[in-house]
Amino acid sequence: MASVSPPASGQIARLVAGHRGLEGVRRAVTDPFAYGFGPLLDHCLPNRSRRLAPMLLRSKYLPGRTLTAYYTLAAGNHHYAPRHLALTWSVVPPDLDGLALLEREADVRGLVEPFSRLVAATPDGCLTLLLAPMDPAFPRLVRMSEPGYVTSTAASLAGRRTTSEREVRAVRYRPGQRHVLRVTTTEPIAGGGSAHDPVLGGGGSGAAIVKLYRDGAGTRPIAVAAALDAALTAALPGVRPARSIGYVEADQASWWTAEDGEPVWRRLSDLRAAGLLRRIGQALRVVHEAGPVPADAAWTGPFPSIPRTPPLPRYDAFAEMAATARAAEHIRGLLPQVGARIRDVISQLGDGLAARPAEPATLIHGDLTCENVLVADDELRLIGLDRACIAEPALDLGTFVADLWWWCASLGVDARPAVAAFVDGYGPCDRVRLARAHGLAVLFHLKLAARRIPIHHPEWAHHVIRAVRLAENAVVGGPR
Repeated sequence: MASVSPPASGQIARLVAGHRGLEGVRRAVTDPFAYGFGPLLDHCLPNRSRRLAPMLLRSKYLPGRTLTAYYTLAAGNHHYAPRHLALTWSVVPPDLDGLALLEREADVRGLVEPFSRLVAATPDGCLTLLLAPMDPAFPRLVRMSEPGYVTSTAASLAGRRTTSEREVRAVRYRPGQRHVLRVTTTEPIAGGGSAHDPVLGGGGSGAAIVKLYRDGAGTRPIAVAAALDAALTAALPGVRPARSIGYVEADQASWWTAEDGEPVWRRLSDLRAAGLLRRIGQALRVVHEAGPVPADAAWTGPFPSIPRTPPLPRYDAFAEMAATARAAEHIRGLLPQVGARIRDVISQLGDGLAARPAEPATLIHGDLTCENVLVADDELRLIGLDRACIAEPALDLGTFVADLWWWCASLGVDARPAVAAFVDGYGPCDRVRLARAHGLAVLFHLKLAARRIPIHHPEWAHHVIRAVRLAENAVVGGPR
C-alpha cells in the first residue's frame, strides 16, 4: 500500500480528540481537502480536475478514536458510475494488511479504472482513503463487484443460463461494517415478470439487492421472510415481507428481489395514510402473534433449503439503552452538557422500564421504521429484516411510534392521528406493553437524534438539543 505526504499527525490527533470542536469536525468532512484529502486523491486519480469534489453521504465520529466520512465521487466520463469512498482520520492506524492483493485482484477484474489506485494512506497511517470495492474485512466484495461474477451467480440462483450481463452498483459502502449492492439487468434475475428494468429504477423483475455479511447471519432474515410470507399473506392479503432469491455461502451474501414501491413516510401527508398505518399495525400484530419463545429455546423459522440457519439473537430494553448510549457518544464528546442530559434521560427510562416487567419474548421485526415499509399501489412490503430477533413486542411498537413522530415532524404533519391509526390497527393489548412502548419510543427518539441528524448539518447542535428537550419532556409527562 502506497503512502503520500500527510497533514501533520498532530493535526489529526487534535481533530479526532475533539480539540478543534464541532466546527473542526464539521469542516473536516465538508471540506476534506483542508484536512489532507487532496494528496491521497491525487495518488489514486493523478489527472483529476481540480474542480472535482466528492459528494458527502454520511459521517461518523468516535471521539478520541476515529472520524470517518463517506462520499461518492464522479470521475471519468459518463461511462463510469460515481465511485463510493471512505476517508478516515484515526489516532491508531487501521490494519490494512492484504489490501495490495485485493487491489491487484480488482485490477485483474477491471474494477480500478478510471482510477490508477484504490488505496492511499499517509506514512503514519492516520489518514486513509479506501475506494470501493476495497475492504480488508470483506475481501469477497471485490469479486462481488464484477459484473461477470454476479452474472454467473445470478444464473446459478435462477437455475438457468443467461446471456444478459448484470450491472453492479454500491448502495451502501461501509468498510469494516457492511455492504449493500444493487444488481440490475434487462431480463428477470429469478421468477417471472417484465423483462425490462430501468437502470437503478424500481422493479423486482430485473433487479436484486445483495447484502454481504461477516458471518452466517445472512441466512436469518431469509428464514424470517419465509415464515412471515406464509403468515402475512394468509392473514392480510396484499401485505408480505421482502422475497429472497437465495443465499450464497461462499460469498456470505443474501440475494433479495428489489421491491417496487416507496417508503411509507412519503405517504404520511396523504389523506389515505391512516388506512395504510392501520394495516401496518395489523401486520405487526401478526408478526407478534407467532407466540412467546421460552428463554431456553430458539426460533429458527422453517426454511429447509438452509439447514444451518443460526438461531435468532435475543434482545431486550437494556440492550437498547446501551445501543442508544453508544449512538450518542459523539454528542457527549462535542456537547458534554447535552451528553450528560442524555445519560440522565436514559437512566430515568431504565428505572421506569424496570418497574414494569417485560412480557415474554416473541419474534419481532427489530427495525420497523417508515423506511422499512414500502407501499406499492395499496400493497405493503416489509423489508429490512436483518435485525429480526427474539424480544418483547413493545420494542417494535416503540420503534415505529418514534419513527412516525420523526417523519411527521419533518413533513409538518400532525403525528397524533398517525400514531392513533397505527395503534388502532395493532389492536387491544396489555397496558404494560403500551406503557413500556412509550418509554422505548422516547429511547428510540434519542437514538434517532444521534444517528439521523448529520454532524455536518449547520444546525446540528440546535436540532440535537431540541430532540433531547423533547425526550426530557416526554419522561416527565409519562405514558400517553
